[in-house]
Amino acid sequence: MLRTSRSSLLLFFIVFFSAVYRIVLVLHEGFPPGADIGLHNSLIHSITQGGTTNFLYNYYHMSGGSSSTFPGYHIFVLYVIFFTGLPDYLAQAFVAILFSSLVVFVAFLITRKVLNESIALIVACLVGLSYYDIYILLWSGYPNIVTLMLIPLAFYLLLEKSRFPRLPRITVASLLSATIFLAHSLSSFMFIAIIFALVFIALCFSRRVGVDRKDVLEWLVPLFIGGLIVSPFLIQAAPFYLNLNSPMYTGGLPDIQTALLPMRLVPLEFVLPFFVCFFLYFVFFKYLHVKLFQFSTILLVSWLIIPTALTQSYIVGFYTDYERFLYFADLPLIILIGIGIFLGARLLAKNTNWLLSTKRRLLQKRFAEKKILRRVNSYPSNQTTVVLFATILILVAFFELPHFSMTLSDGFRMQVQLQVMNKPRYDAIQWIKNYTPTNSVFVADALYGWWLGGFAQRPTVSAVEPVFLTSSREFEPALLATRLLDTDYLVDNGLVQVREDGGYMAKRNPEFLAKLSNSYYPFPFLNFNNSQITITFRRSGDVNIVKLSELPVREMYAESSSTFATIYVTWGNELLNFTQKATVYQGVRFVNMTETVSSDNPMVSFVSMSFIVQTRGNVVSGNGASIALVDPYVNVAGQLIFTGAPPTVTQVSEGPLEILYNLKTQSETDINYYVSVFEYPNLGLSSATKTGLHELFMNNTKSYADKVAEFPLDVFDYRQAIVNLNASYIAIRDHLQISRFAKDPLFSLLFINEEVAIFQIHKFDPPYT
Repeated sequence: MLRTSRSSLLLFFIVFFSAVYRIVLVLHEGFPPGADIGLHNSLIHSITQGGTTNFLYNYYHMSGGSSSTFPGYHIFVLYVIFFTGLPDYLAQAFVAILFSSLVVFVAFLITRKVLNESIALIVACLVGLSYYDIYILLWSGYPNIVTLMLIPLAFYLLLEKSRFPRLPRITVASLLSATIFLAHSLSSFMFIAIIFALVFIALCFSRRVGVDRKDVLEWLVPLFIGGLIVSPFLIQAAPFYLNLNSPMYTGGLPDIQTALLPMRLVPLEFVLPFFVCFFLYFVFFKYLHVKLFQFSTILLVSWLIIPTALTQSYIVGFYTDYERFLYFADLPLIILIGIGIFLGARLLAKNTNWLLSTKRRLLQKRFAEKKILRRVNSYPSNQTTVVLFATILILVAFFELPHFSMTLSDGFRMQVQLQVMNKPRYDAIQWIKNYTPTNSVFVADALYGWWLGGFAQRPTVSAVEPVFLTSSREFEPALLATRLLDTDYLVDNGLVQVREDGGYMAKRNPEFLAKLSNSYYPFPFLNFNNSQITITFRRSGDVNIVKLSELPVREMYAESSSTFATIYVTWGNELLNFTQKATVYQGVRFVNMTETVSSDNPMVSFVSMSFIVQTRGNVVSGNGASIALVDPYVNVAGQLIFTGAPPTVTQVSEGPLEILYNLKTQSETDINYYVSVFEYPNLGLSSATKTGLHELFMNNTKSYADKVAEFPLDVFDYRQAIVNLNASYIAIRDHLQISRFAKDPLFSLLFINEEVAIFQIHKFDPPYT
């Protein structure tokens, strides 16, 4: 009883410490970190909408629509908020911290059942600072935290036949199964997969495992009863989740698949140690004299190997966030390490005690009956030595094993990295909630947008990367929001992409990006900056110099058809007008650029015009009519081809290009040239590569207008995007972009603080019909 009491006190201390540790990390900045908490809050408030509740509909996330997020966690938090009156974000954080701390207790129970109490206490210590468990808390994957506690608890109940009667045990396990099914889709899949694998193996080798087949099939009963309890919801969700061509399983769209693999794929070298642990289980079980083929050991091995194998499921066309599978393999891996620490501590204690006893015998032989032997004979007991070495090995695991435990310094660093909310940003959300119509549609960046939609309860389109989307219906609005917050116009013909920030922001006017074969994201290679365009002219014989940034914008718009798209921007005053036109043709690698400078004043004549081209490449050839640029580190090249009188082009110290045109003294002058950027084969800096590039650049001077592909045109116009999104407001956190909206008469600044600017969008006639 005394030993049990001490173990209980130690376990209570570990759980309490784990809870405090998580509270410190999660609430260190006042607001919980992560963006997903906003998504959860939007579903919580969608559930409370009047009328018939649709758990698969979110009124606020991505401007409102179908939702693939399971509602079990959100229903529970809703009751916590109702009974406690806590602010939404605190209620969510405390619920998640509670379940995350209870994982420590459940890990102790199941380890004690399968192995022994000593290993269970070691495992509890390791889980208390588990890297993945705390990491999920910090990015606010709260429903996953809940199921990571419920799954091992269900396993424990199903294993513990001797302690609990069958009917209560099956009843509680069924309720736990129903809760898992209602709380998290991926957890439900993993829970079912592990149990079915366990049952299949046990049925195939029932004699070796030593269990009755009826006892094996008993594990399936909670799955069926739990599924029956929540069947109304599962039936509603089934069309989406059981469709093998759904976004959940295939990535939905080719763009999502292309972005998903390089960003979220778990490298094989990172997964291999998990497979090595598969064999260590059998080695450790042998040393512990645990039967290899028994129900509990098969469960642990299946629990480890199935999630690990699914991290490579892209091989069979299963597209998802593969890293999340490792969350489910974390606890069996920790149990394995706990076994290793226990065996290591026991071995070290045995050797230490042998050394001490040997030393005692030597001293007895040397000093015989001396009184000093009384002190020498006093040495720690075997149990004390085991505890000492176990503590040392636990500390070694905490501080030396990568991605295994979350130290306080690492936790604070990650907390800062994942922190989305602070007081000024939350003040902006409260302003939105108090002073904007409830049906207003907002556009915001990915992280802040999820908080805005959930806590301001406004339909919000967030600029989310494709890899984090779970429904194909979210792709188009997310793409439009991403582009709207980034630029005014964009044209992509599959060979080259052009972005134009318009006349109100001198950054990309335009920018040329190369399409890469191994990346979803194009590579920015060169751009024009209109703030650096200088026009020299004569007025009544006097020489005048004007910078384009000093001229007001007269108009800007885009025209497009199936074969071309042109972006127009015009600046001007009473003396002159300057028009820049970029035309992208379908299937043509080179973009036609036209600069037109004109004046209606007969006293004005033009002398010269110079502009700067910012580039990542260096000039490798230039003969006046063509300038070739190469960046050998990323295997991207660019080329400018001048069809008329060649300008003077200089590049100083591998910096930007300065292009100077001498203009004729007439009222209107057109400058026409072609620009392209492209990837070339990765052959290093060999002579063959240089020769091939030289030939390519020479051929381009003759074939720049040729059609070489059949990709469709992708045209983005910020006005059309606003119409498509039905947007009423834009919330900006990027202060570099504020001037683009502040100077555009289409927007009005309503709110601004040191973190957020909120613009209202004025009504206008759609640019297209």
